[in-house]
Amino acid sequence: MSYEPAFEALKNGDFRTAVPLLEKAALETAYTSDLINHAYTLALYHAGERSRLADVAFAVANSLLEHDPASAMDYFQRALVAGLDAARLRRIGQIFETWAASAPSVDRPLLGVTDRVAHVVGSLLPGASLTDYIKMLASSLKSHGIESTIFTTEWAASWFFNPAGDAQSQKVEIEAAVKIASVEGDFTERAQRIAQAIRDSGIRVALFHADLTQQITARVAAVRPAPIQINVNHRAEMDADLFHARIHLFQAALGRTRFSCPAEWIPPASDIETRLQTTEPVTRQSMGLESASTVSATFGNLRDAAGSGYLRALSEIMKRFPKHFHIFAGEGTVKAVRSHLHSAGVLPRVRFLGRVVDVAPLLELIDVYLASFPESNSHAVLDAMGAGKPVVVLKSPVDSEYTCTAELVGMRELVAPGEADYVEIADRLLRTPAHHAAQGRAMQERFRKEFRPERLGRRYKELIEKVSGK
Repeated sequence: MSYEPAFEALKNGDFRTAVPLLEKAALETAYTSDLINHAYTLALYHAGERSRLADVAFAVANSLLEHDPASAMDYFQRALVAGLDAARLRRIGQIFETWAASAPSVDRPLLGVTDRVAHVVGSLLPGASLTDYIKMLASSLKSHGIESTIFTTEWAASWFFNPAGDAQSQKVEIEAAVKIASVEGDFTERAQRIAQAIRDSGIRVALFHADLTQQITARVAAVRPAPIQINVNHRAEMDADLFHARIHLFQAALGRTRFSCPAEWIPPASDIETRLQTTEPVTRQSMGLESASTVSATFGNLRDAAGSGYLRALSEIMKRFPKHFHIFAGEGTVKAVRSHLHSAGVLPRVRFLGRVVDVAPLLELIDVYLASFPESNSHAVLDAMGAGKPVVVLKSPVDSEYTCTAELVGMRELVAPGEADYVEIADRLLRTPAHHAAQGRAMQERFRKEFRPERLGRRYKELIEKVSGK
């Protein structure tokens, strides 16, 4: 039977037509055709059919496990990117545990002082939040006598929705040696090369900054190339028992872990104080905001700000203050946000700046930072705190994945129990200069106590010493 119309639709970008045709082809071939499986999952991805992509890719991966584990990892990765429930996520973690090499014993103290560590990351991209974190961490560790070597896995390069054959990582100014992985070969071959490079380096402590979504990174961890392996949970921990310790950037994640190995809460950091000193601030005049009595801002991907609850709250705040302006800075589609604000009659006082490489120059002109909800950009919240700007956040349930920003702010006066409270907190800040100034000082004091970059290295060093028996 000819499947040419299905492939033609995919080639032409007509994904809605391609999906049912390729589904039929996949069923007729009982998911045994690599070509059809690849095309079908690619069409589902481009059509935005996340749930179906997760189901199909997970099923294909399981069918490949016994005879082609490298391809199985490829399809598990497709399923993970699409979104999997906790049970299937855990199943993938268990598979990696069965693949894992025996863990080296660390019952006795490792000889000598740890003066080098490896950081295993998916890629290094300028401006990416993980890259910025690694830069701060490597510098802070160096100040404590620990040099860093970064090993990228290039997990998303030369892959089904990104077929280019080159590594994604780019040159980044960083106080560390960088080893960019080759993208030649299948997932297993790529992981083996990275693991061997870590072994050859002689580095005894490897920090894995990734979760199971990065299947090559997980495979490297399963090979156990370093005597001590630590998983750093930036958003989701790697759900596989492959590590001697875990670091969580947020306390809520520390409480949710299923693993009993040593774990530490090491809060994130921001170098905003340095950036504020080295950048020229944007003025209200240059932005055309001379008529504004007050200005607020929200930074990050606009999909986080598109929720109706957040937009209702923002609209109400702007209605209460007719000379108040708001700034959005971040990539994403503006349509949903603009439509709501237009309906509320406040759109003329809103500015959309698109993606901004560094928000530091914008912080001088704002009075209040309004964190979107339920999801918000935690890095932007830290930047605002470090600049001494009051931050208004919505409190999420303790078992929610959206607790990060409320945890960072950590002040009852600025954490709203509900949407109406969010509006009232912002109202008081904008209406009462003395209260605004006091809360701004409190934010800056909290930032300097907990979130400066120099604190990272000491906290990491203490955990490494604890795990290695020093």
